[in-house]
Amino acid sequence: MKRTILLLALAFTTFTGQAQTAAVTPEARAQSMTTTMTQHLKLNPTQATKVKQINLASIQQLEKAKKDHKNDPRQLKATMDLISSTRLESLKNVLSVTQFQQYQQQRERKLGIPSQAGSGGGVPQEYNN
Repeated sequence: MKRTILLLALAFTTFTGQAQTAAVTPEARAQSMTTTMTQHLKLNPTQATKVKQINLASIQQLEKAKKDHKNDPRQLKATMDLISSTRLESLKNVLSVTQFQQYQQQRERKLGIPSQAGSGGGVPQEYNN
């Protein structure tokens, strides 16, 4: 009897944990990205608000592209590349030169692009792009 209750409790815990992970909203993802960027790039409140809007718009566009082009991987990649470059340009207009350089250095490390000037920036790998 105890074994059955324990198994049911374990199954319920596993199921609810998976459901919470799968149900991460675009708003929650944008907030998480923005919080990380705010902490590590030392964004001021105005920048943080603008960055959150950029992050949310990009995530929403990516989600739509995934649905619209789920059967066309080439078109999906092209659309994702366009969304990414548009996001970068938008961020460039909000961040200071130093902040954008730090962001770019981290992004290049995350994407595995070799750095010509060596490592630097000290920005963590939590940025999703």
